[in-house]
Amino acid sequence: MKQSLIILLTIVLFNCGPKEVITITGSETMHGMAEYLGNEFEKENSKIKVQVFGGGSLEGITKLISGETNIALSSRDLQEKELASLSKKGDLEKLTIAYDGVAIVVHPSNPIAKLDLKSISNIFQGKIQNWKQVGGLDKPIQVIVRNDKSGTLSYFTDHILKQKDLGIKEFEKNKNNDYISSAKTVSDNNDMADFIAKNPNAIGFMGMGSANLENKGKLKALSYAIQPSDPFIEPSIENVYNRKYRMSRALYMIYRADSHEKVDAFSSFLTSEVGQELILKRGYLRASLPEVEVKAE
Repeated sequence: MKQSLIILLTIVLFNCGPKEVITITGSETMHGMAEYLGNEFEKENSKIKVQVFGGGSLEGITKLISGETNIALSSRDLQEKELASLSKKGDLEKLTIAYDGVAIVVHPSNPIAKLDLKSISNIFQGKIQNWKQVGGLDKPIQVIVRNDKSGTLSYFTDHILKQKDLGIKEFEKNKNNDYISSAKTVSDNNDMADFIAKNPNAIGFMGMGSANLENKGKLKALSYAIQPSDPFIEPSIENVYNRKYRMSRALYMIYRADSHEKVDAFSSFLTSEVGQELILKRGYLRASLPEVEVKAE
């Protein structure tokens, strides 16, 4: 009995020992997904604790440069100056772990169901300030945007506000487009969802996974078309996969190539079949094709 008790205490003390910590910082679009994946990873790796911090893509990249985080999450690609700063400290690993659509979101009671690129751009610039101008109610529009650390803001600014998806000529012509001065700025998707839930005339944008899963019920995601004459497509995994929904981008995990093996283990988990299935379960498009078992005849 005494020996059994000693063994039991040894096991308890062993399991209660200090854990290795992986710190992940960055994209708010990827925040909920990263927490979920971290929890699943911990189930198979009891000696590792995954800590996820938000702040936006820029925050993650900045903290990776300064050595304050193990992994940066980004919903945009690295800028040249960021790549140069990171490369000075050694080789990098940049993995595409998922794809996500950017959804235009409004209050569920808003009768508007679809918008095209130019209409969205004009709303966020303040050229359109009443919902009746796009077929809605006679109500003033309240624009809400993310802060300047957001990778989603960076994508949205170039591709929608400055109309890059209409071609490079339109992009050059509209490169000085800016958000209406009365736009409300929030730090993350939860703040945006909470604001829209309390303000029926508001409009914002966020990652499709955040809109359709993490904030389901608080928001309505609008169907989108580049041109008014194009089919309007709802943001969904299937429509991002088949390239029908055009407002989409890659999601990245960035870390140093000489990182501790715990980081390599986590990256291997994310890119494994199990990890990719979990990413799909969280409402994002997996980065790799599913494994197919080929049976010999």
